[in-house]
Amino acid sequence: MAFASLSLPVSLLCYLAILRPVMAATAPVAATWSGDTFGPDGPWPAIEVTLSEKQKIAMYPGREYQTYLLTSDYCNQNRSLCYANQAGLYNEAESQVDNTGSTGQIQYQSGPDYMLGLDVKGEKTTSWVDTVSFGGETIESVSLALLNGSYMAYPNGEWYPLSVGCLGVGAPNTVNQSFSNNFGPLINASLIPGYLWAHNTTASNSFGMHIGSANPRMPGSLYFGGYDQNRIVGDILNYQDDYTKEITLKDIGIRVIDGSSPWEFESLGGLLASGNSSISSGGLQVSVDGCSPYLSLPKSTCDALASNLPVTYNDGLGLYYWNTNDPKYTQIVNSASALEFVFAGGSNTQNVSISVPFRHLNLTLTAPLVDSPTQYFPCYTGPSKQYTLGRAFLQDAFVGANWGTKSWWLAQAPGPNIPSPSVVELADGDSTIKASSNDWKESWSGSWTALTPDQVDSSATVSAPSAPSETLSQSTPVPSASLSIGARAGIGVGVGIGGLAIIGAIVFFFLRRRKADPSDGAASNTAYTAQTAHDSPEQGYYLPVKNPSSPGMTESTTTASVQPPNAVMYDPAYQQYSQQYPQPYPQQYPQQYMQQPYGQPYSTELPAVGNTPTELPGSTIYDPQMLDGTQVYNHTSPQQGYAPPHSPNSPNQDASQSQVHGQHGQI
Repeated sequence: MAFASLSLPVSLLCYLAILRPVMAATAPVAATWSGDTFGPDGPWPAIEVTLSEKQKIAMYPGREYQTYLLTSDYCNQNRSLCYANQAGLYNEAESQVDNTGSTGQIQYQSGPDYMLGLDVKGEKTTSWVDTVSFGGETIESVSLALLNGSYMAYPNGEWYPLSVGCLGVGAPNTVNQSFSNNFGPLINASLIPGYLWAHNTTASNSFGMHIGSANPRMPGSLYFGGYDQNRIVGDILNYQDDYTKEITLKDIGIRVIDGSSPWEFESLGGLLASGNSSISSGGLQVSVDGCSPYLSLPKSTCDALASNLPVTYNDGLGLYYWNTNDPKYTQIVNSASALEFVFAGGSNTQNVSISVPFRHLNLTLTAPLVDSPTQYFPCYTGPSKQYTLGRAFLQDAFVGANWGTKSWWLAQAPGPNIPSPSVVELADGDSTIKASSNDWKESWSGSWTALTPDQVDSSATVSAPSAPSETLSQSTPVPSASLSIGARAGIGVGVGIGGLAIIGAIVFFFLRRRKADPSDGAASNTAYTAQTAHDSPEQGYYLPVKNPSSPGMTESTTTASVQPPNAVMYDPAYQQYSQQYPQPYPQQYPQQYMQQPYGQPYSTELPAVGNTPTELPGSTIYDPQMLDGTQVYNHTSPQQGYAPPHSPNSPNQDASQSQVHGQHGQI
């Protein structure tokens, strides 16, 4: 009988072993795209996520590591019309009331310059963590950087307000960020694709993205754990490490794809180095960045491009305005022609080109950058961290990465005639992807105009083609080379129900036998260690906890207020707008919500000395930090010594914790 009493757990584990692979089936997770477009320099498509419990916010995707958010304090500080309200603002006070958000005791403060291709000045950010939800998934303790006093700085010396934040899409060999301090153990803050992989939601720590465009309308595509193969056309550039690292741009040219040319040439190259002897035949080092809006390039390059276009340079903004009264304007921006970006491929002799049609280079400036809508060509010559190909380029480029293999890819994206998604799941060890067999020129059919000789020879206006009658939409993805998600779910449900019925019968039989034979001793309460995929505990991440009693915490602010130099941001004539957007939660909730259980505000961290985040060397293991100040070692389940995680505002938590920059493997 003793043998029978021990056989029950083994039987149960056998059935659970059968059920687990089905229940743990992975699939790419699609991000949700907003139905609106945003920005004073686009407009641009954006991802929509829900933070905390109900704060819906739109963001441009493309930041490595932290997600950068504009807060409700940002608009309260600015007495002018606050354009950031259009995409949504994050309210820290609401997240604290909802028991989801906290500083997590992070002392580290990143700088405000989260764009590579545009100078951003102002106050340092406030590090924060909160839940982020989209596509039916919720990611706990996402690493956030809150922007309260940062501005875009242009060549004219004016600082203009930001309007949209930037969503983090992961980082090489990194599952989560970790931040250290001088008085406690490390604490993790989640990166979205790493969290999904560590929790067996996706098969890899990866993403694939094509942001699409507003005009002509192309829906965006962003998958974590996979990519839409129909968003890749032609040759693929393969790189290593950061997707924002510098790569070699060999040249930029103008090329007519179809019809008559609005220029005296069919194609023209050599424009990258034109008039600039410092740019060698080896090309120019540039970065790709979804947070930045422009083609931030040397002025000599922009001038060379502009010499072939009906544009006028605006030195205040460092941009080029289209001369909309020039007949060549409509001929060029509606023609079947493109800027061609030539990149160095895998060998010195192999080049890969990505074309951006002029239909996507006729963008619109709006307030606060200009007083009235102005069409512009997005070559930017102002200050920036480095030469950058931003969203103007990414309208027509696919970018993706498998952070686990430190691989990333760049390729031509299609035009508006995009087939239904063909979603490919990226495996954990994948370092290559495959393009579709679709024809890029055909994908633009009906969305540009193949000019006739008569149109080119005359001064007639060429209208943009009418939008296709079909409404483009993102259908439910079906990963290729595998069962559909619905099929897998159906199998999982069926097997799960059957398995549970069997388990119930076994338990019932076991209890009946124990009633009949009370002499049998109870089975020993032996601790069971569960190993999940990637050797990560099933309980996943633990929410960081604010503990103001920790050493070094004071009520003083960490960053001096930085005021923008231009008076337009603080013009009393605009004071009426600031009253339209009050910060509701600090006023709606009684004072005890803000003061209990702690007697000082959450945003009063002292800057850490020598504690800048560091990516620790990764392996293939993910270990979170326990809230009781201990660390999980040997990759065991937290069930052995498990204490339920406390919420960020739990009054019972006295552990001394902060967050650290995490890694793809063991911490």
